[in-house]
Amino acid sequence: MRVLFITRKYPPKIGGMESLSHGLTTGFPEPKTTISLGRSQAHLIWFLPYAVLRVALTARRYDVIHLGDALLCIAGFVPRILLGRRVAVSVHGLDLTYRSRLYQAYLSLFLRADLFIANSQSTQRIAEAKGLSPVRTILIGVADRYFDVVRGRHQDAELEQKAAGRVILVTLGRLVRRKGAVWFVQHVLPKLSNVLYVLVGAGPDHDEIVRAAHESGTSHAVWLAGSVSDERLLALLAGADIFVMPNISVPGNVEGFGIVAIEAAASGLPVVASRLEGIPDAVSDGENGSLVMPKNSEAYIAVLESLVKDEAERRRQGERGRAYTALHSAWPKIIEQYVAAFAELRC
Repeated sequence: MRVLFITRKYPPKIGGMESLSHGLTTGFPEPKTTISLGRSQAHLIWFLPYAVLRVALTARRYDVIHLGDALLCIAGFVPRILLGRRVAVSVHGLDLTYRSRLYQAYLSLFLRADLFIANSQSTQRIAEAKGLSPVRTILIGVADRYFDVVRGRHQDAELEQKAAGRVILVTLGRLVRRKGAVWFVQHVLPKLSNVLYVLVGAGPDHDEIVRAAHESGTSHAVWLAGSVSDERLLALLAGADIFVMPNISVPGNVEGFGIVAIEAAASGLPVVASRLEGIPDAVSDGENGSLVMPKNSEAYIAVLESLVKDEAERRRQGERGRAYTALHSAWPKIIEQYVAAFAELRC
């Protein structure tokens, strides 16, 4: 089976879509070809027409063409309609719900495939509500480097200095409204004692988080670490005590899966996350984390307080979560599902 992968989200850029593209394209058995964009999305202006042209010229060489997200659908349109190639498209949630009339018109014209692969049950429901069919859910895998994290302090000198003996809560991802950091700083952090809340990532909510920390009197308990290298990210995860994913609902801007939650679980961290959108596909309540209703500050405080006070329980939950994640989300298991799905397309 010869497969052509096309993705506009690829390392060294970081994110859930990048994790999926890299894990899938590197782990999938040969023969395969990958056309990828690992740069800023500003480069789409040339990458998209390049991908369309290259696929049109080489499509006959492949049994299956896989598109990394819905925005790339035009690249599979001609090969599928005119050349009879089998096309599979991964969908992630936001690539289907993005609120732009022009973009939605584009999807209406060109989003056609023999199989749509959703990254969560939540995304599958969104896809089916848009009339896409057939849709199958295959989750995102976790890279081996997260399972290899050795837990313990003193792996990042700056983190250790800023923590000063406090329990470290960490959140990873773009600083955008749906990630819930502003809400968490306003409504949960002031009720927790002896903690440092570390936010790893950059984004438009940076100044709002700083303002929320100042107004809630928690500036001393918040560290905005910014964007970091892969190596330092692993060191920060190793030195942290609890992973928090306090997402809130934002219309038109959904969390398709929540890859950072299972990466944290694979690193041996206890996970506390919102029961929202695609996150429950990543976090199985009581197995590799605890799920809390979004914006329920009392529930968040109760769960986190118990973990902050009990180091042994943090260790127990972290070890259980790592084992569960290894069993269900290691890349070889995910690749098996893709191989089976693509093989069915050839029948």
